[in-house]
Amino acid sequence: MDSHAPAERTSLADQVADQVRRSTHGRIRNLTVEEQGGRVVVAGEVQTWYAKQLALQGALELLPGHRFGERITVVRPDLVGR
Repeated sequence: MDSHAPAERTSLADQVADQVRRSTHGRIRNLTVEEQGGRVVVAGEVQTWYAKQLALQGALELLPGHRFGERITVVRPDLVGR
């Protein structure tokens, strides 16, 4: 591999997904991030409202509010990952 080749660019959705994972310390399950009609939609499951808040805050660090949508669900711990 050529060390002078440009670094592979990551999509905005990939950047947001990475940021959400970091900000929630891995507490979000079934995470999906998609670009839809000029907006970035973050979806997944968390066990607490606090984890949801962390996910939202992480995404909004990279996105203006008008370009952001979310479908993050707070679920009971015994239902996460089903």
